[in-house]
Amino acid sequence: MYTVTVSGETLGYVNEKSELDQKLNEYINHREGTIALIDIKDMPEYKLDLVARKTATQEKSILEKIEDTSVITYKTYAITVNGEKVNEVNTEIEAQDIITNLQSDLKEGVEFNLGIVEVFSQEQNGISENSALETLNGMKLAKVQEYEEEQARLEQERIQREQEEARKRAEATAAKAAMTASFGSGNISGLNLSYPLRVNPVITSRFGEGGSRRYVHTGVDLATSLGTSIYPIASGTVIFAGPSGTYGNKVVVDHGNGVQSWYAHCNTINVGVGTEVTTDTCIATVGSTGNSSGPHLHLEIRINGTAINPQNYLY
Repeated sequence: MYTVTVSGETLGYVNEKSELDQKLNEYINHREGTIALIDIKDMPEYKLDLVARKTATQEKSILEKIEDTSVITYKTYAITVNGEKVNEVNTEIEAQDIITNLQSDLKEGVEFNLGIVEVFSQEQNGISENSALETLNGMKLAKVQEYEEEQARLEQERIQREQEEARKRAEATAAKAAMTASFGSGNISGLNLSYPLRVNPVITSRFGEGGSRRYVHTGVDLATSLGTSIYPIASGTVIFAGPSGTYGNKVVVDHGNGVQSWYAHCNTINVGVGTEVTTDTCIATVGSTGNSSGPHLHLEIRINGTAINPQNYLY
């Protein structure tokens, strides 16, 4: 008979080693359920010995002992959610059925990305399709609820932003109306006049003054900071915009009915000839160009070409 040993341990006797090898090969190549691989670490060794005639063979027990030492690797299919493995089922078909079921009514935008990966393990980790579906459905509902709560929060923030923007616009409109009211005064030839500066300037020279001038002053000088915005005293059309001798940079606006307003010594000019302007149009900024001793606006009002005192209507 053949004495069968594994790693130096005698397991028993067999008549034919080929029969035991065949049965071991059948066992190793057996694939059932989730079994992916059966590995026997130490295969049996055989030695032909003379034994007593009545010695019994032990093929079955030897085979069982060898099988007990084998390492079995199982293959299952894990369903992943956003890249993380959640549940393992026994077949790829089961995994795909679960994903199809979960995706059937999934809202767009919900972060619930599903996938399938093969998992090899020495333990049988696969669970039933129904159990896996129940667990994943719970996760899906939680993700949907989280998404809906986030959308509700974002919508509330959007509404609050719109309300805040509307409030600011209303405040700005009210402030603008108040400013226009506070800086608007006088009426000439049917025109309601507004102040050209939205600040309180210092009047440094009045209409008609002579002083050191070689001519009578034809306007009013309003001293303020360099770069202060200048606005028309009424709506109209720009008929001149550019350098004008001792006036420096000058803008002339025609308001109709023979009324014109002149803005001199400007630092910058923001309009051109033909520009239609309103009392909200910044036509220039305060400067000290031309014959000037410091930043100020020289404002003239002319009716049919004759300069009149702006302080009869403004300041």
